[in-house]
Amino acid sequence: GTAWQGRGYASEAARALVGWLRPRVRTVVAHVHPDHAASAAVARAAGLVPTDEVQDGEVRWATPPERAGDESGCAWRT
Repeated sequence: GTAWQGRGYASEAARALVGWLRPRVRTVVAHVHPDHAASAAVARAAGLVPTDEVQDGEVRWATPPERAGDESGCAWRT
C-alpha cells in the first residue's frame, strides 16, 4: 500500500460525493470487482448496497430506494 491508503480518504470523498448527488439524481451507482474488498468498503461507506446485477465481472452497487415514512433524516430518494 501507499501512505494515503487505508486512512479513510476515499470513503470520506465518496460520502461527500453521494451526499451532494442525492438531491440531484435518482440513483448513485458504482461497479466494484468482487476481489476488491477496499473498493466495496468505500461503496458501503458511501451508502451504496450491492445488487444481484453483474456487468463485465463487476457487481453493481447502488443507493437503496427511499423507505416510506422514514423520519431519520437518512431517507433515500428514488
